[in-house]
Amino acid sequence: MTTTMVMASSHKIFLVFFITFLLFPTTQAQTYLYHICSSNSTFTADSAFQSDRATLLSSLASNKAIDFYSDTVVGRGDTIYGFFMCRGDDLTTCHQCVVNATQRLPSECPISKEAIVWYDECLLRYSNRSFFSTVATTPRVALLNTGSVSAPASFMRTVYDIMNKTADEAAKPSVGKKKYANTTRGNFSAFQTVYCLAQCTPDLSPSDCRWCLSGAIGDLNWCCDGKQGGRVLYPSCNVRYELYPFYYQSEAPEPTPTPAIVPLPGSQGKPLTYLLRM
Repeated sequence: MTTTMVMASSHKIFLVFFITFLLFPTTQAQTYLYHICSSNSTFTADSAFQSDRATLLSSLASNKAIDFYSDTVVGRGDTIYGFFMCRGDDLTTCHQCVVNATQRLPSECPISKEAIVWYDECLLRYSNRSFFSTVATTPRVALLNTGSVSAPASFMRTVYDIMNKTADEAAKPSVGKKKYANTTRGNFSAFQTVYCLAQCTPDLSPSDCRWCLSGAIGDLNWCCDGKQGGRVLYPSCNVRYELYPFYYQSEAPEPTPTPAIVPLPGSQGKPLTYLLRM
């Protein structure tokens, strides 16, 4: 796998290119997307904070059959805060996703007091600073398919229209309720249907959720203008659109057979691009 990385001095932007295939939704897939470790806030190996982090991650990993869970560990040093959130349409794979996340972060971020990891099925975050009920729009990550559409201007107008309606629906529930919505609109062209998803962490107020989603939708112009698919990941919310069905149509899907690995429709062999903006 060939990787290219570029960093600009004014603000950090990392570009990572690789060839990949995407999975359609199944009850088996666990798709890692990206993680970020804080380099500004660290602890000493084998310290009290390391033990407290292990306690927190164990607590998160032990909670099953729930789509959002937060916990706080008051240790001998800093207090440590953490939560996980499942993708709103699929609770069946979330627990294993959270377990994977709690195993990955200590390995990837061995001495970081703050870290976050995104999977397709879940999000997990911890910090020595309280972040509950607070909108966080950085660091931000974007993932796009480099295949272009034939009529980018009209296509993106359709995407923004659907994404904003989806965001409105996702932001409606009150604090503590799942803030998730997906929308499908057919007939963008004779052969294309657009699928959109929006989600916030449920600890946000409806207005904070909608504000967060507005920022993520705006970043689609930065990352994904005219592309066949794209997503923007914030710590507090995320949005995604594709030309193929990537989410379940109901919240309780039937178990599926062994997952089929298929290339992204219309872009076989094209690279996907990750962008990270701090």
